[in-house]
Amino acid sequence: MNESSQNLIGLLPELEPCRNLFRAAAMLDAILSPEWEYRYYSYNSAWDAAEEMASMRDGEGSHYFALFTPSGLYIKGFDSERVKSGEAVLGVAEVPDDVTAFLQEPAFISDETTFCIWRLVGKEWSADKFYSAQDVQLLRLLTGGASYYSKWASDYYETELDPQAVQRIFDLEPLTPELLALFNPQLSQAQVEEDRIEIGYPRAGSQVGSDE
Repeated sequence: MNESSQNLIGLLPELEPCRNLFRAAAMLDAILSPEWEYRYYSYNSAWDAAEEMASMRDGEGSHYFALFTPSGLYIKGFDSERVKSGEAVLGVAEVPDDVTAFLQEPAFISDETTFCIWRLVGKEWSADKFYSAQDVQLLRLLTGGASYYSKWASDYYETELDPQAVQRIFDLEPLTPELLALFNPQLSQAQVEEDRIEIGYPRAGSQVGSDE
């Protein structure tokens, strides 16, 4: 069985690695694209009380939203290309009440959903139905990590990225002027500070995983 036909939820990392992958991609996007409207990945570490939210939008209609709550992580997405090709349909099968509440959040474009997965604290990944990796190709960041991002961003932003430097961001290495300059020499720490705080990415002088 090749990866594209495997059940996706068997390939996904645990909760904290997912959080770190989302944060790293959002931080790199903020560095590579200072103008927010052109970014692909975003992360809000203070979405709501005790909630954090990651999102993706490709500019062509596809998107996903990932909500971290004290209960776990909920992800829903919409793959416009697969809908257009007939490979995906709108809507999900029956899901638990907490997942329904997540799907009905207006900010998450509830009427545009082609996949829904979730993982509660102390539990395994769940989904409303079987999803192959191809069904949820929008989530390749979670299975490919720094290697996937490096290749994708080099093409998307039309710039050569050093895979080792990208890995340093995915390791949540504190954002020093030296590290920042490896990606965007024209960008100062002051210019990216608001984004860094929103994402919850470690600042220079802090411990990895801490914003203090």
